[in-house]
Amino acid sequence: MTEFEQILKERGYRLTNQRRLIVRELEGKRHLSAEEIHDRLKVEHPELGLSTVYRTLDLLTELGIVRKEDFGEGYSRYELTTERMHHHARCRECGKVIEFNEELMEYLVLQVERETGFSTDWYEITLHGRCAECAASS
Repeated sequence: MTEFEQILKERGYRLTNQRRLIVRELEGKRHLSAEEIHDRLKVEHPELGLSTVYRTLDLLTELGIVRKEDFGEGYSRYELTTERMHHHARCRECGKVIEFNEELMEYLVLQVERETGFSTDWYEITLHGRCAECAASS
């Protein structure tokens, strides 16, 4: 039994085909919107509605299986929580999202916890600015 299946079972939810399909679609991929997930799956599963994708993503987010990200695009993007911890830099001109992993960010979180007594469950750091290509074109 996968960790995802175990979480569902422990919380009293069934492992439906829709839930399995959506988690499988997110495996190894990052930052997919509900619409992108729906578009990828509807080819082989035309019975899967967009509202089902949204409801499933909401449930999986609530259960801690999926992480919901907001890059200021007017819609959310999703990724599995089992993916490695990483941060984002988003270009305000072209919308490109760059992932990075910086140990200094983890150090800053620990420092804030030490200084304030705050207990961090999870964090996300997003930098906003211009990517190298957009900066070079001006």
